[in-house]
Amino acid sequence: MELRRPSSDDELESLQRYAWVLARQLKYAEALALCDWLIEDPWSMVTGFRERAAVRQQMDNIAGAIGDLQAVTSRYDQEPGDFHALGLLLLQQGATLEAIRAFDQAIGLGEYSGHHYYRNSSLLFRADAHLKAADFARALADAARLPDDYQAFLPGSGMRSKALLLAGARAGLAHKSALMFLRRP
Repeated sequence: MELRRPSSDDELESLQRYAWVLARQLKYAEALALCDWLIEDPWSMVTGFRERAAVRQQMDNIAGAIGDLQAVTSRYDQEPGDFHALGLLLLQQGATLEAIRAFDQAIGLGEYSGHHYYRNSSLLFRADAHLKAADFARALADAARLPDDYQAFLPGSGMRSKALLLAGARAGLAHKSALMFLRRP
């Protein structure tokens, strides 16, 4: 296929979809080459990094996908979805504190712009990250902000729900409180 630099958002989106189609067909070398080509041009660079992150995630190259999304967020730090996706990958890799910071950004940007699409998911997964970091009070606070019965799936960890996180945070706080009581003279 002869490639021509995109001159509109529609053309860029078409190339992005084509890279994803290639990845879904397991033509990873071609998909990555298209993403690299997009990255070469300053106008399509961020899109190229985003799409290469998606291709790398599809390939189960989570570290590579994280690197690409970090490149995106360092160049364009105004999209909550970029920070949400980065947070999910970081959480999946066990980089809990970095994931919390990414979800902080996703939530903050969404609240600032009034665009709340990633809010609940970011709150849920940030609560999960706080729970993993044994910060039970923050986990409880995040989970409490979620709608009842809210749940989502985290690759590598399974289903997470408001109820599960609330129970875990409350149990952690109770255990921590019991330990503090036992330590007192």
